[in-house]
Amino acid sequence: MTKKTLKPKAGTRTKTGGARIGRRKRIDTATDPYLLKEEYPDASECKKCRSVYHDKRWMHPNNVPIEAGAVPRKKVLCPACLKIKDNYAEGFITLEGEFLAEHKDEILNLIRNKEELAAHINPLERIIEIKERKGGIEISTTTEKLAERIGQILKKTYHGSVDYKWSSDTKLARVVWMR
Repeated sequence: MTKKTLKPKAGTRTKTGGARIGRRKRIDTATDPYLLKEEYPDASECKKCRSVYHDKRWMHPNNVPIEAGAVPRKKVLCPACLKIKDNYAEGFITLEGEFLAEHKDEILNLIRNKEELAAHINPLERIIEIKERKGGIEISTTTEKLAERIGQILKKTYHGSVDYKWSSDTKLARVVWMR
């Protein structure tokens, strides 16, 4: 039996030389007011987070294809940084329970790691704010899908119960995790 080495297809290398991280489906731009505001010129770069707009999508700076890396970039604010600046959240997560008080640092590290992974795939998925409240923690996110995935990873890792509530008329999710 011979071992076959797979070569990446042309154009699948990033400027850092690593293989491209997988893509998720495109974001539904029809209902997100921050994605409808303006069309960005190709190879625009966010002033704050350094995400790059290339080929009609935002990319993490490490995932930018080599051909887009050499182009001079116009400095703009990406939709995620605009949402953070305006405190416009589409996802809300509430964490409650005695287990949370005992393992708060572990849980917050897990959530930060999930955000970092999500931002590598889609830099528009970010945490806006983490607030500690009496008896719990409230987290707001730039997308409803990130809130959903944080709820899923908490359920998978620490068990407990998760309740998902979706708005029918706007892009909004409320996730409550309790243990």
